[in-house]
Amino acid sequence: MALALSGACLAAQVYTYIEAKNGKEIGLDKLAAQLQKYDIVFFGEWHDNVALHQAEADLAAALFTKDPRLLLSFEMFERDVQNWLDAYQKGDIGEEEFLANSRPWGNYATDYRPLVEFARQKGLSCVAANVPRRLAGKAARAGAGFEEELPPEDRVLMALKVNAPNGQYHDNFLATMQANAMHGDAQDTELYDRLYFAQCLKDDTMAESVLQYRERYPKRLILHFNGDFHSAGFLGTVERVRWRNRKVKIAVISPLETNSPWPENAHKTATYFIRVPVAPEAETGATGGQP
Repeated sequence: MALALSGACLAAQVYTYIEAKNGKEIGLDKLAAQLQKYDIVFFGEWHDNVALHQAEADLAAALFTKDPRLLLSFEMFERDVQNWLDAYQKGDIGEEEFLANSRPWGNYATDYRPLVEFARQKGLSCVAANVPRRLAGKAARAGAGFEEELPPEDRVLMALKVNAPNGQYHDNFLATMQANAMHGDAQDTELYDRLYFAQCLKDDTMAESVLQYRERYPKRLILHFNGDFHSAGFLGTVERVRWRNRKVKIAVISPLETNSPWPENAHKTATYFIRVPVAPEAETGATGGQP
């Protein structure tokens, strides 16, 4: 079923991949072949963009044809549901029980189910990479040091080390928050420090999760799906992976609206771009999307 759906998607393809280093279009099959030289591929998405979800499913299928040892990783699932995801992938539980216990996103049925079902049919492992939302919420309310009050069973659900560095990612985060008038007074620096720490908690946890699976399966390509903000410019989660392991080879795929201009220093933003129809207004902005 997944392959049939993938074939139908390809027939109605509404996206184009472009190499960042030279601005040239590249076909899906050639892209899948080139990605084999990397250890981790970050696919940055706008969460409600239909074309990007179509592209994700197509890419997963194309990569699988090159090497069936593919491993999928998701921002959209959190560490404490890994056992439920594993049990569903193995066929130990049904879909109803899986969904009742895994807190799927609201657009799961249309946008992420095809990926999970493809992995299930092909026997691919999936990573529930993110920190639980309730812990990210605590971080946003209390800021750095909140983890000291956590019980051991919660502490293991977040990255062992969390770093909230200043720099371009910090500046991008603040600009996006303020541009969208999010979370109250834009001048409340203490509030934004806490929110930024919570953002970095997500990045560090996803980075640690991906690298843990990399250590377990060193020969497998990991395809990680996250919101574009988490990986654009090789920042966010990508930066946190490199902080932990400088040797892994990383590729970043980042979306561009169909009519948007070619980015300056494109090769510093992504390895490949994917042009898609205009994204919903809520997902776009000066930094390429909401955190």
